This record gives sequence, C-alpha cells and structure tokens, in this order.
Amino acid sequence: NQKGDIRSRIVAFSSNGGVTWDSTYFDPDLPDPICQGSILNIGKKDGKNILAFLNAADQKLRNNLTLRISYDEGKTWPVHKVIAFDPDKEDYAAYSDLVKIDEQTIGILFELDHYQKIQFEVVNWKKIK
Repeated sequence: NQKGDIRSRIVAFSSNGGVTWDSTYFDPDLPDPICQGSILNIGKKDGKNILAFLNAADQKLRNNLTLRISYDEGKTWPVHKVIAFDPDKEDYAAYSDLVKIDEQTIGILFELDHYQKIQFEVVNWKKIK
C-alpha cells in the first residue's frame, strides 16, 4: 500500500490466474511499514498451496523481519518466525526475498542493520511452530 494510509498488506485472490481478482482487502494480520516483501509457493498440503511470506512486520519501522507460513493459500498465517529484530534500531531489516532450496528448506536474503549489510539465512520451515 504505497499510499500509506493503512499499514497492512493488501491481499488479492484470483480464481483465474490473475486475469481478474475475486477479492482484495487489507489483512490486519500482515502489518507492513510500506516496504518490499516476498511471497513464495513452497509446496502443497491437502490439495492447497503452502505459502511462505516474508516482510518487515511492523506498521512504522522497517524492522521485525518475520517469516510466515500459510497452509490455506494465504487466507491465514498460523505459523511465524522472527528472522531479524532489534528494538533499539530503526530500519534494522528491510527488503527481503525468498527462494525454495528443497522440500523443507527455504533461503532468506535481506537487508540488515540500516541497509549496511546483505544477509542470507537458511530456514527449515517445517520445524517452525
């Protein structure tokens, strides 16, 4: 939401591959300070896509980089893990990207420490509670 009036991610669902959108809404469970994030299809369970979503999960600061997992194609995000957070720094973790390494592992690439570093971490998403 580049306008910045609502500090949450906009979620859109399509039943035809994105030609048209069935619904769009701001998801209050996905806070966002107006910063790039990443979403990735990492598998299937019970016929539904498992999605990983990564962003700076704060309404004001580029901080609290959080990985979330959805087992229902993005309707809910019951699993999450904080990847980078520093309560004493603004803009601690910003732009980020995801890559699937194998069936249980994803790579996370992100800006860290007020844009001073680029960091890569590997996470076994199946072990996140």
